[in-house]
Amino acid sequence: MSTPMNRTQALATHQALANRYADLLRRYTEGVDLVAAVIATVDGIEIASQGNKPGVRPAQLAAMASSLLAIAAAAGREVGHGACERLFIETRSGSLLLKPVGRTGELVLCMALSPRAVLAKAFWSADQIGRTLAEV
Repeated sequence: MSTPMNRTQALATHQALANRYADLLRRYTEGVDLVAAVIATVDGIEIASQGNKPGVRPAQLAAMASSLLAIAAAAGREVGHGACERLFIETRSGSLLLKPVGRTGELVLCMALSPRAVLAKAFWSADQIGRTLAEV
């Protein structure tokens, strides 16, 4: 009987796949007006990232994204809405799209989008990344 992976083992597994995750980010965000994208653990540890804007710190974005998704999940549970499928934050300077991904939602995808981004394309991209990571 196999035992579930502990967090250290899971982190090591995801870190071993970091290049593959980075390739997924590049492939599925091509053509999306992206500022930065990060795949992180639910603990906020950056696994893979890509960015087009100097000064964006992927490690800090990963930490904030995991916290924001945890808050969104708690708020959803509080009102009986179930699991958080995605969180969208809109500002005058752009938007953030956050989504739990992976087989069991053990990863977090965060896409920082420019104000010119086509949201439908960004949502499709995030969903494709999620589907692909669920198969890894």
